[in-house]
Amino acid sequence: MELQRTSSKSAAGAFPAWISLFALQDALLLGYLAVVWALVRRSGASALQAEGSRHVYECAAVAVFGAIFTRGVVDVPVRVRAMVYRLTLTGVVLGNYLMLRDVLPLVRPDSVDAALLRVDLAVFSVEPAIWLQRFNARPVVEYFAFFYYSYFGICITYLLLFVYLVRRGRQTAEFTIGTVLVYCLGQLGYIAVPAYGPGTALADAFVGPIHGGFFWGCVSRAVAAGGAMKDVFPSLHTAAPVWFTLFAFHLARTDRAYRPLAWVTAFFAANIIFSTMFLRWHYAIDVVAGLALALSVGYATPRLARWEEARRRRAGLAGAWSFP
Repeated sequence: MELQRTSSKSAAGAFPAWISLFALQDALLLGYLAVVWALVRRSGASALQAEGSRHVYECAAVAVFGAIFTRGVVDVPVRVRAMVYRLTLTGVVLGNYLMLRDVLPLVRPDSVDAALLRVDLAVFSVEPAIWLQRFNARPVVEYFAFFYYSYFGICITYLLLFVYLVRRGRQTAEFTIGTVLVYCLGQLGYIAVPAYGPGTALADAFVGPIHGGFFWGCVSRAVAAGGAMKDVFPSLHTAAPVWFTLFAFHLARTDRAYRPLAWVTAFFAANIIFSTMFLRWHYAIDVVAGLALALSVGYATPRLARWEEARRRRAGLAGAWSFP
């Protein structure tokens, strides 16, 4: 396959030709993987270290392949390159989370649940998960378990809508940059502040198990199958839906068609946030950290997207989602 030749303007532009193959979201993912790799290498557990490094290498290889194939190869139809990039980007974001199940115990075998509990008691004078157990009845549990489980549906909906379905452009760039930032920063938070959450760490403080039904079973099975187990700070069940809400309202400022999506997402986000504490997954401080992460990303993302767009334009390059 023939590689794209970079124009003279690009070669004399803001960055070398090979860097032009990587968009900002690619750089963020590779930077995150570099940090995780360094932490794995410092862990000292040789057998587990090799397994953790393999996960990082695989994700990095997929990210690099997707960027080079999409922006560097010219004798493949644009639609094929665009689909390959979408699939590789999606796969790396998902793979980054799934590998934490092996990586987190390796780089942080400890937990700081006691410290998070002390923060909750100092700031809020109560641990919400314990206080809320008085409402532990099946109808209430099922209501909030439905919303907790809907998190996955919201993620898939926004991914399909803004990465796979809408016309590529500024809004796709903003969505991918913001989403990558939320998950990469959030997952670095898991490494910096590893904790199991109230349901596990404070099990003796609860009168009994959660009295749920179908949806609670769906949530329990999903967490058992793919959860990283010490992934509570910050709460990505808070950060991601709030980021999606902010993104939808940002779009609705110039296109009223997005207003219903924004309000529906806001309603789901509010219920998901409450469910994280009610269902004993998160401390209140986790939710506060998740809100802070989403608000910070919501503020920074449009500015980062404009900065990258201007930088690529000055270098004579197509936009990150305008594949040549």
